[in-house]
Amino acid sequence: MKNLKRFTLAIAITLLGFNATQAQTTSIGPLVGVNVSTFTGEPNTKPLAGLAVGGFINHSFDEHFGVNAKLIYSQLGSSYTFNEDINRLHYIQLPVTGVYYFGNNGQTFRPKVYAGLYGASLLSSNHKSGDAVVEGNGTPYYKKSDFGGVLGLGFNYLLSDRTWLNVDAGYNGGFVDVTTSDATDFKNKAFTLNVGISFPIR
Repeated sequence: MKNLKRFTLAIAITLLGFNATQAQTTSIGPLVGVNVSTFTGEPNTKPLAGLAVGGFINHSFDEHFGVNAKLIYSQLGSSYTFNEDINRLHYIQLPVTGVYYFGNNGQTFRPKVYAGLYGASLLSSNHKSGDAVVEGNGTPYYKKSDFGGVLGLGFNYLLSDRTWLNVDAGYNGGFVDVTTSDATDFKNKAFTLNVGISFPIR
């Protein structure tokens, strides 16, 4: 949890710093997407589809390099090969990535690649029945925070003056065990597809 708070503070400072730079290259917007997730370290899992919805901010330092930050309600977890149950994990995620845009200013279609880190706070976890996922003694099975890396590619498509369709397809890989049990070492992993529209804020 301490690492997540430090990560969130660092991102907040970065975002506030945007106002001190080139504001005309900063945009914000909503996004919606899908995650296909499971766990590393557990051989009996299979992918589980989930929702992602939230917002983002883009800041471009020049025509090729920029920073993107998202704040997302994100459904992760896994289904299982040995029964019909699922473990659904509900997170608030904060991915922050550096972005490289191909092409030049003035082009309608701008491919991109991105990489960075994410921090996440667990809201709740539940079985397919809706019951909370807990240990035998009733304590939570999953930790309250997660941390990992982000890697992906996508494109921005110009819809109108400085208004862009943003499409991102990526992979999120957790760095830490998300369970409270000493007998397991489950890390989140997910393939993500997000679509958003960015609007200039100045």
